Amino acid sequence: MAILGVLKEHEAHGYELKKQMAELAGGSGGVSFGSLYPALNRLELAGAVRMIDHARPRLVGPMTGAIGSELAALRHQRKAATSEPKSGRRDKKRNRKVYGITDKGETRLRELLVNADPSDDRAFHVQVAFCRFLEPIARLGLFERRRAHLTTELAKRRRPSDTPTTDPYIRSLKERDITTLIHDLGWLD
Repeated sequence: MAILGVLKEHEAHGYELKKQMAELAGGSGGVSFGSLYPALNRLELAGAVRMIDHARPRLVGPMTGAIGSELAALRHQRKAATSEPKSGRRDKKRNRKVYGITDKGETRLRELLVNADPSDDRAFHVQVAFCRFLEPIARLGLFERRRAHLTTELAKRRRPSDTPTTDPYIRSLKERDITTLIHDLGWLD
């Protein structure tokens, strides 16, 4: 869902995707390249994303309209693309695959946004980040399902336990959970 959401906003290469997905996750971590690239491959095989192009080095200077200047810039670009840095390693930037979302991917993103489990906190954060891609009625349904789930959870946590705890730390954690649920419900309202 996160990959498709980012690609719906704009085309991106793997490093950009990883960076933006880490921002989406906030303090709860991001995604590793070991998870990202297999996911991209699965999405590409499913027809949800496609490789747009390999990133190319930029031309030096703006195009002037003068054929001599443009040819010189093109020669410089080709030379930069084939030369190796002093370290002997090839320029990794020119080998980056740039991905874009397909129509099938947009349909899949909508399905994921609408049908994600309302109890999955991480999925809900991604849903909120990309809910602007949903119609207003679908967006409202997303928030109503989440609210119903949180209301049920709050009722469960407020029920008296069969085995009340005397441990102040466990009691404190339960109180924190209730406060968090109340806060989240207030935010949704």
